[in-house]
Amino acid sequence: MNLLRHAWRALRREALAGDLLTVFAALVLGVAVMTAVGTLVNRVNLALTSSAAEMLGGDLGVAGRDDPPAAFAEEARQRGLASTRMASFGTVLFQGDASQMASIKAVQAGYPLRGTLRVRSTPGGALIDDAGMPPQGQAYADPRLLQALGLKAGDDLEFGAGTLRIAGIIEAEPDAGGDLLTLSPTLLVNRADVDGTGLLGPGSRISYRLMFAGPADRIAAFRQWLQPQVKGMRLLSVDDTQRGVRQAFDLAGRFLGLSALLAVLLAGVATALAANRFALRRIDQVAVLRCLGARQRDILLGLALQLLMLAVPACLLGIGLGMAAQESLVQVLGSLIPQRLPLPQATPALTGAGIGLLLLFGFGLPPLLRLRGVPPMRVLNRSFAALPPASLLAYVAALLASLVLAVQVTGDLKLALWVLGGLAALAAAAGLGGFVLLQVLRSLQHRLHGNWRLGLAALTRRRMLAVMQLVGLSLSLCALLLLAVTGPGLLQQWRERLPEDTPNYFLINIQPEQRDGVLGALRALGAADASIEPMATGRLIAINGKPPVRVDQAQDGQGRENGPREDDDENRPLNFSWRSTFPPANTLLEGHFWKADSTAPEASVETGWAKRYGVSTGDRIGISVGEQQREFTVTSVRKADWNTFRPNFFVLLNPNAVGDTPHNLLSAFHLPAGQAAGLGELVRAQPNLSLLDVDAVISQVRDVMERVAQAVQLVMVFSLLAGVLVLLAALQATAGERRYDSAVLRTLGATRRQLRGAVLVEFGALGTLAALLAVGATAVIGLVVSQKVFELPLLPPWPGLLLGGVVGIGLSLLAGWWGTRRILHTPPALALRET
Repeated sequence: MNLLRHAWRALRREALAGDLLTVFAALVLGVAVMTAVGTLVNRVNLALTSSAAEMLGGDLGVAGRDDPPAAFAEEARQRGLASTRMASFGTVLFQGDASQMASIKAVQAGYPLRGTLRVRSTPGGALIDDAGMPPQGQAYADPRLLQALGLKAGDDLEFGAGTLRIAGIIEAEPDAGGDLLTLSPTLLVNRADVDGTGLLGPGSRISYRLMFAGPADRIAAFRQWLQPQVKGMRLLSVDDTQRGVRQAFDLAGRFLGLSALLAVLLAGVATALAANRFALRRIDQVAVLRCLGARQRDILLGLALQLLMLAVPACLLGIGLGMAAQESLVQVLGSLIPQRLPLPQATPALTGAGIGLLLLFGFGLPPLLRLRGVPPMRVLNRSFAALPPASLLAYVAALLASLVLAVQVTGDLKLALWVLGGLAALAAAAGLGGFVLLQVLRSLQHRLHGNWRLGLAALTRRRMLAVMQLVGLSLSLCALLLLAVTGPGLLQQWRERLPEDTPNYFLINIQPEQRDGVLGALRALGAADASIEPMATGRLIAINGKPPVRVDQAQDGQGRENGPREDDDENRPLNFSWRSTFPPANTLLEGHFWKADSTAPEASVETGWAKRYGVSTGDRIGISVGEQQREFTVTSVRKADWNTFRPNFFVLLNPNAVGDTPHNLLSAFHLPAGQAAGLGELVRAQPNLSLLDVDAVISQVRDVMERVAQAVQLVMVFSLLAGVLVLLAALQATAGERRYDSAVLRTLGATRRQLRGAVLVEFGALGTLAALLAVGATAVIGLVVSQKVFELPLLPPWPGLLLGGVVGIGLSLLAGWWGTRRILHTPPALALRET
């Protein structure tokens, strides 16, 4: 027997059969969604990685409070890498009566290693795309700095003990690091002009960088050599750049990954149900072939070839749809992703095709293994083998392989484990609960009458198929509820992080004597929520009487731990504040917050900072501010929401115990549109104030949220279609048996109305149990995923879940009624002959 020709003829003859069409559609959807999400993630990561080196000013760097050793640069030179040094610090620049806080960046030859420094000689002058290091005695200035000091290009600027000539206006600097909230404008100078100015004396807060650039393989090898050498310093890599873009896309990727995982899972369930039906319909065919002398191996190979021939066009079509959907996602996400994306790579498409093959053979092959046990006597006695253990192992292997590929595509192991683990638990509960319930119904069946007895008898008579239907319906309904109810709830929680009254302006450097005047001016402008809080800068000098040392573990690029870090010791400044009430946008995790009338030296620390230094309630921390030194006892640990654009501090102190600690004040407030002009007058009247406008940043974040919601809805289309396929496959699973039962009952005198009522009872019972299981599983999975993966405080949306459960029962009843219309209109004699 020519197996290839036999498989092709069989596939052409049965291509329009319902089970094969379901398998084909499930493969197309699974491949499409994996290709779309995987290609988008891959292209954006490539774009971010390629542009991150430009934002960093190099491929790798070392930063610290001390100038990195010359041995680092010499080792880099021997390895064929380029290097350059930079130093940066903040200082106040004066020009006549004007003053401005500025960020000084002193560079040497070779700057920048990556990217280009773009400057203009005049505001409207020619643009120099690659200016490089400014000559000695000259500087490039941020236009904000020139505006604040009343200078223009060509003027002289007081700098230390001498002057610098402004030779250019900075248009773009390559090593800005992607920071959205840069408080001070930049002055780029030659390193030689900094030495001897007195700006680097004792107490100066200078930060040094040594940057490297070269081929990727050499950079990776040099990083391994450099990692153990950087004690007291930190490594800079492309992961330190574009954090705002990366964080936004990471969260977007989680939402997209959730939809993709559910779509693939639903496609797998649909494939398993349809493939089981495919195998059942070929039992008699296999028995006849066995009678004619065909070998089991040839029979199974022929059936597998049919599925493989079906998979090739399905994978190609799925890849095409996925690439088209990926382009739609790029358009929807818009400004969330880099403007220049590289061309798609083949890896995501191949991964999508791999998902398709896994769906086919992992979920479609196990039912075919049952056909190995079909004896030739099946043509006479209707015997059939049970599901072999190898089939169960194949299902488990397929689930694990799908998990691996899904994690590779979405890049989120935690999300995949929680979601798929929860759905696997639901499948187990549905299977066990289904068997128990059917056993109970079997014992109660004789006490029922009419449609109830006929409908429940059909369930108990086909227990294995009924359990399969229950598992498929439960999984599909749970996945759809996660997408339709939990997903929008998570997006809404994300949106609510930035309500309409989110602070969009910050005022810093407010002096205590200016407090009442500034607060009154802000409220007069319409900032009804304006408040002013103290902020002091000191140093952490002791923890429980010992010098502070970081205890969190730093990891290198290979994931190895390098031991305690000392880059955040007493030399690192600590910004702290004090208040008598618990701060908003914070959650108390441990201990208690002090009472308003308490005078004890108490402190409240943020959980991230507490883990960094190994601090817990009851520990004592020592803080110095100038000549003052104070010790406080940690009485509470809290978690701060850093995404609310409200002032948050790692350390809060009891205001009744800070004494006369030197401090400034800051204010974060929401100002209605059109009132910004009054802020300019306030700052001009009190020049020491620094205004930070983050309204544009907040608008951008909100735009990101809306675009992510639209992208998730696009991916959800695939998942919803996959859910429909599961319903169809579950219905087809017992179509043949139901047709035979209907013919027998109609022959015995049953009316169509009675049979339709029995079908509604059968599907109503399945739908009700599936809805109960799905609603409970969705609540648990949604709660866990929201807290563990998305870190959002989402409680189960019970109204939406219960409504979804009722809709699921209705869909089950509708599917049962619609699917049996043709069966009930088929003449009994014809149905018996077909069976």
